[in-house]
Amino acid sequence: MKRCTRKEMVRKFIIWFCGFCSVLVSCLFYAGIVWAGGLSSDDLARINDAVTEIQDYALIPPKSSRLTSNDILRAYIRFFDDYGDFLTRKEFEAFLQSSTSDYFGVEMDMAKKNDRIYLYPFKGGLAERHGIRPGDELMAVDGEPVYGKSFFQIGSIIRGSNGKPVHLTVRTGQGIPRVFSIRRQQTSYVSVRHKSFNQAEYIQITRFVKDSADLLRRILKSIAGKNRTVVIDLRQNQGGLLRVAGKAADLFLSPGVPMYHLRTRKTVRDVISETQPLLSNPVIIIQDRVTASAAEVFAAALTENGRAVSAGEKSFGKGVAQRFFPLSDGSALRLTFAEILTPKNTRYNRKGLIPDVQLPPGMLSPDIKPEDFVGYVIQAVSTSH
Repeated sequence: MKRCTRKEMVRKFIIWFCGFCSVLVSCLFYAGIVWAGGLSSDDLARINDAVTEIQDYALIPPKSSRLTSNDILRAYIRFFDDYGDFLTRKEFEAFLQSSTSDYFGVEMDMAKKNDRIYLYPFKGGLAERHGIRPGDELMAVDGEPVYGKSFFQIGSIIRGSNGKPVHLTVRTGQGIPRVFSIRRQQTSYVSVRHKSFNQAEYIQITRFVKDSADLLRRILKSIAGKNRTVVIDLRQNQGGLLRVAGKAADLFLSPGVPMYHLRTRKTVRDVISETQPLLSNPVIIIQDRVTASAAEVFAAALTENGRAVSAGEKSFGKGVAQRFFPLSDGSALRLTFAEILTPKNTRYNRKGLIPDVQLPPGMLSPDIKPEDFVGYVIQAVSTSH
């Protein structure tokens, strides 16, 4: 077989890269992104020159042209979209799996702030049982630093084969980093939990996944008729699937009530409740500074429609929605396509939702058991109202 010279390889790479950029322009155009005229021939030539120099002279050059194109896409999207990203086929498949309740992993969520990754283990889950605390910073996975990587890159590394260990380097506060070796296991994650107390029916929603609204519906049907306050705990809930949060809110609202509004570049779409409410009990929603995204949508849908009172502290403030745009090779773009407005058209992105009743930070610690604060929350709400 005839071997290509280095010059021929560079020429083929440039031809490939030009084709790649053309496909990229087309994909992003159909995804709804304005390219202000697209990439000119001069832009393409400059990129080609730069990539050639990098491959020729960089001390640690890209391992393949595929990695180069992935990095270009990621860098471009993150430049203009705080929540946008590019996912390889493997990363996209891992994400789709994680949005269900069954997968191989260590049972925790992640949050990104100031380019740092913070961990929020599921209550009673594998990560929590191994000693990982809410708010711990993730430094590395299997010895590979996570700085600069996206949630999806990190998540695809953490998830893996059942029974195989993953090594997480974690730091609590400013302490010395520790390594946790956790053996992955198949997880049947329960996103909605319920406990009955003398004062109230307590429901904890830790994440909005595919079956969350169905689980909540069953719980509400089981407590319908009981004359008790319903306390819904959204602490540490970073969101999940927007449509599922809407379905969950619909269980409390009368038909025809606005739950939220989606403002895209061209239109504003009103998302309206459709079903009859399952119960009329008083509802209190507990939120904290981590409560975000779909969880904020759920909270605002109930509070601004007068169906619930919120208590806690100002929420995170993620009032934008993302969609995935699959590409031909199985990879996908994640793009912010809309701003989310509350039922009263309040904009809360980067601002957060202010609770009706402020609670002291000590009462919002994830370490406090529900039986220790449900009574306090009810008393605080009744006193302020």
